[in-house]
Amino acid sequence: MNEWSDIAVIAPAGDIDISMLDGLRAQVDGLIDGGASRVLVNCQAVGFIDSSGIAFLLSCARRLARTGGLLSLVNTSPNVTRFIQIACLAEVLHVTAAERPPVPVLAPGAMPLWSTSLSVQPGIEHLGYYRHRVADMLADVRMGESDRFDMALAVGEALSNAYDHADDACGCRLTVTAYADRIVVEVRDSGCGFELAEGDEPTATRERGRGIRLMRMLVDSVEVRRRVESPGTLVRLIKMLV
Repeated sequence: MNEWSDIAVIAPAGDIDISMLDGLRAQVDGLIDGGASRVLVNCQAVGFIDSSGIAFLLSCARRLARTGGLLSLVNTSPNVTRFIQIACLAEVLHVTAAERPPVPVLAPGAMPLWSTSLSVQPGIEHLGYYRHRVADMLADVRMGESDRFDMALAVGEALSNAYDHADDACGCRLTVTAYADRIVVEVRDSGCGFELAEGDEPTATRERGRGIRLMRMLVDSVEVRRRVESPGTLVRLIKMLV
């Protein structure tokens, strides 16, 4: 289990069935009682969810929803994803499959519907402000509330990296761009620069690994590379619109 402020990620070691429920229930109840309002269930090791598991997950989702929170299943296998879709529970449980289609290249000549760029104020206490700003910008975009929440949360993680590794985000810039089929957010900082090759998995020893793994759970594409035009890092996040 990992926690970031009011966000928690749990990773069941096997199938979510009646044999696992006591332990999972105690874990999730402890997180919610401790202030977690967003719980992500990493289903990388989950091959099956039985009816008892579904009932448990729905109960957790409803409990979180009563206080404005959200429960998500991420890295779900094709079988688990299909089962939840058949049960018509994908919207309630907010499922993100492990195998996502590749993000298509923008069509030649595609023009943005709009784009907004902000200079980021120094001080990690401003993170919540920028998460809310991004959510407000996306209020009229054709995307669900949970996807909007995910995008704002991923932006918060990208900005957190900038605060941690770029002299308190001095010179950091946030750009949000809407296209007909996607939202693209770019965070540029002025630190020493960091790069992660596509498909490279951050290890536990890398300081930025935790935030990158969380961003990858939340959006469809995460690009992390050194800036070309000046020192620093560019983080590009893409969320496709369905």
